[in-house]
Amino acid sequence: MSVNLRDPGEKRHKVLVTDDEASIRRSLQLLLHAQGYDPHSYASASALLADFGALSADCMIADYQMPDLDGLTLLSAIRAKGWSGSAILLTACRSSDLEARAQACGYAQVIQKPFIRRPVLEALSRLCGCEEGGDCPGPAECIPDCDC
Repeated sequence: MSVNLRDPGEKRHKVLVTDDEASIRRSLQLLLHAQGYDPHSYASASALLADFGALSADCMIADYQMPDLDGLTLLSAIRAKGWSGSAILLTACRSSDLEARAQACGYAQVIQKPFIRRPVLEALSRLCGCEEGGDCPGPAECIPDCDC
């Protein structure tokens, strides 16, 4: 059983969850909701990008390999729309090369699938603890030499 440790009057941070696997999306949505976050889940990168309300999110958790766009391209595309929040990349194919590319594109953390809840919650706690997305650790924009 999960217990919400957040103060009831505290802001519920809006977190975008994008993964083409329904079970992962649903698990993350339930976990985040139970921990006091306001999760918004999407089955594809395109669905997230089509939601104008996504731009008000504090953080994003995105899968790397999705059928329409990969997670690196997704972050670049949402940044181009003006989003400045923090992002976490999920991947079943973790490598030092992918981690370097993800960091260059602005991801604050890469988490290996299958994940346990602790790395996700610790990353969100650290990243959403900021009042403004620009105050969070990690680059706010995709840098020119990244391939996202």
